[in-house]
Amino acid sequence: MTAPSPRPSPSQGTDDFARGLAGVVAGKTAICSLDGDLRYRGYSIAPLAEAGDFEDVAHLLLHGHLPTASEHAAFSRRVHEAAASIDPTVIETLRVLAARTPNASPMDALRTGVSLLGQIELDQQPGPHAALVSQAERLLGQVPAILAAWLDLSAGRPVAPWPEGSIAAALLERLTGRKPSAAEASIFGTTLVLYAEHEFNASTFAARTVVSTGSDMHSGIVAAIGALKGPLHGGANEQVLEALAEIGSLDRVIPWLEERFAAKKVVMGFGHRVYKDGDVRAKILGGMCRRLADDGEGLALERLADAVEQMMLDRKNLRPNLDWPAARVYHALGLPVRVFTPIFVVARMSGWTAHVIEQVGDNRIIRPLSIYSGVAPRDWQPRDAR
Repeated sequence: MTAPSPRPSPSQGTDDFARGLAGVVAGKTAICSLDGDLRYRGYSIAPLAEAGDFEDVAHLLLHGHLPTASEHAAFSRRVHEAAASIDPTVIETLRVLAARTPNASPMDALRTGVSLLGQIELDQQPGPHAALVSQAERLLGQVPAILAAWLDLSAGRPVAPWPEGSIAAALLERLTGRKPSAAEASIFGTTLVLYAEHEFNASTFAARTVVSTGSDMHSGIVAAIGALKGPLHGGANEQVLEALAEIGSLDRVIPWLEERFAAKKVVMGFGHRVYKDGDVRAKILGGMCRRLADDGEGLALERLADAVEQMMLDRKNLRPNLDWPAARVYHALGLPVRVFTPIFVVARMSGWTAHVIEQVGDNRIIRPLSIYSGVAPRDWQPRDAR
């Protein structure tokens, strides 16, 4: 038997650890690899992204293989049925919340909606593998439908029915109020594929940590949504467009960035803890983004983005991450900024649920150690002697 690793001693000092667990291997996974190329279940991300078929990728992540034509059709039908049949209790609860706090973040609505689904399903602890996969497939349809319902309810509109078509086409139609072209649905599907999975990121690790305790899938997903809401994780794509709007014109690029550098503020959309030579996903989507910009405003935004990219490379040796082009794609598709991060949730639902299933299948509770950095030991005294 292997002896347990000794707990770090306070005498080691507070610098003998990895801040934010940077570089620490915390487990193994068969879902995704980042060794030189981003791969889902062994497949390079490039052809998956170019195809833009989110259902194909979601099936791959959950079932371990790319589906045949009949498997794809059956999988898509199950996901669509879940999207088209949200429990009325969820909708009614969101209706009450929307009337009270219509300006609440859609991320809060998704977090609440998933929690409600878990309570309605009486999801208390992980079931067998097949049951977990069924839960995951339902969530793939339920979450985008809840997002669309919240936008209707918070605007005082009745909830529209879920459209036919792929998740990408149906969600884009619901979020914009118009039927997208095949090209628009395709590039939107590509963004979902690129956001679908990314190994042990903060939100995925949060989900795995929760279910490692024996808790249920819905609780793990609620935790993941909460983690993704943070501006240093999922919220970054919203801040990208806000930054470009704040810069406004080419002559403002240098002074705006100089102000950020002087204040030691992060420029969202650049750099990545894993990708030191540039985010492969940003490279794929960046080219598509430029092809999508076919009008005056779109071309001006792309020229502005190019200027920012060049200065960030020259001055900080930082390259874009996925959030940088994704924000511009969503803007070009006519999507409001407040749904950028919720769209990330829709996509990552496939990766999160796959990781939940994997964690449950080979579980050990996640419980790291810490190094104490507080005051030295001291003696307790009764209150009248303090």
